[in-house]
Amino acid sequence: MAPKKSVSSEDPRKKRLKSKAQRDEPPSLDKSFASSEHSVRFHDDISRRTVVFGKIVDFPYFANHHIHIRELFQAQGWENFLSTRQKQYTTLVKHFYTHFEFIHSKITSYVKGKSISLPHSTLASILGVPRTGVQRYTTNSWVQFEGYDPLESIRQMCGNPNIQELSRPKIADLTLESRLIHHIIAHNILPRSGSYEYTSYLDLFIMWAILNKVKLDLAFYIGWHMETCVNKKNGALPYGLQITTILNHFGVDFSGEKETRDVSQKDVYGETTMRQMRYEFKDDTWVKKNAPVMEQVGEEAQMDEAEAEAAGNEEPMQEDQEPPSAPSSSSRINEDNFQLVLGRLDSLATSMGNIQTSIGNMQTSIDNFSTMVTKRFSTYDEHFGTLETSMEEINERLINQGI
Repeated sequence: MAPKKSVSSEDPRKKRLKSKAQRDEPPSLDKSFASSEHSVRFHDDISRRTVVFGKIVDFPYFANHHIHIRELFQAQGWENFLSTRQKQYTTLVKHFYTHFEFIHSKITSYVKGKSISLPHSTLASILGVPRTGVQRYTTNSWVQFEGYDPLESIRQMCGNPNIQELSRPKIADLTLESRLIHHIIAHNILPRSGSYEYTSYLDLFIMWAILNKVKLDLAFYIGWHMETCVNKKNGALPYGLQITTILNHFGVDFSGEKETRDVSQKDVYGETTMRQMRYEFKDDTWVKKNAPVMEQVGEEAQMDEAEAEAAGNEEPMQEDQEPPSAPSSSSRINEDNFQLVLGRLDSLATSMGNIQTSIGNMQTSIDNFSTMVTKRFSTYDEHFGTLETSMEEINERLINQGI
């Protein structure tokens, strides 16, 4: 006799309800994130942002071409920071900023199960930069610091002792050395994206400090800049290359990471950079090309200069101070747009002035040519008049002689 099949005592209706509940159960938390809130933040916000890779400064190239910026960055202790070459792990950088917090001048984060704690002293040690130096982070007004005279610094940067008006210069007005330092600031020290034809208040202070070998606390500026970028809606994420150094220090496992980026030729400061700045090397010296200058930061640099201005309303910061309350997003955006429009109008006015000058020169040339032609025809008229008189005299003589 065949054995009887066992019959489940569970109510089929309850079984169906249990199955539906399992289907509706939320997915388990991705171990990449410390909490479900971080997972949501990553997928809804941070994952969509662009990461700044940064650029590598080829100091030997500039030394061989008579641009002596190496000693300026050596005085700051930043040479290795600016010339390190390594891979960027893009997804891990975004995880770093997903968990990023900046409280009491200490960075904390979490990546692949590793908790990260970075007081300024630790950050400086990991990045190989000095811990000492000036700490000033204000973007909406001239930086206040003993020994810093904004007008004198602008005269120095522009190589023009006759400047009388205190206003932020355009990059086209800077000397070659200052232009290059500003380029490095915009890509590596305070990375940003978009047009940077104009210099910011903080740019000018940092440029002055570098040119005059006044030491700056780079770790201090990196912390505040990270904070500004990550809290900005759709702001790009800076220091991608340096975050690899940080993650490596904390033993983060890089294996299996597919979204990576290696250093390419366009990531290295050298001849290409000089061409972008419209300089050429002729007769063993750099010559500026006669062309309008409108430089554009590549996608690697992640903060618009006008957007950087929106970090404003803070007083000059000391390390033990907490970040000030940020102004409302709408007021910051309106101020950004206003500053950007003013910059574009100034640029347009300059272009219109150049066009008017060209038209004036063309009109002058036309007037000169017209005057020359008129004089030339007047001379011809005189010659023809003289020739006609001579012919009449010859004709009269021939008649008198009966010919």
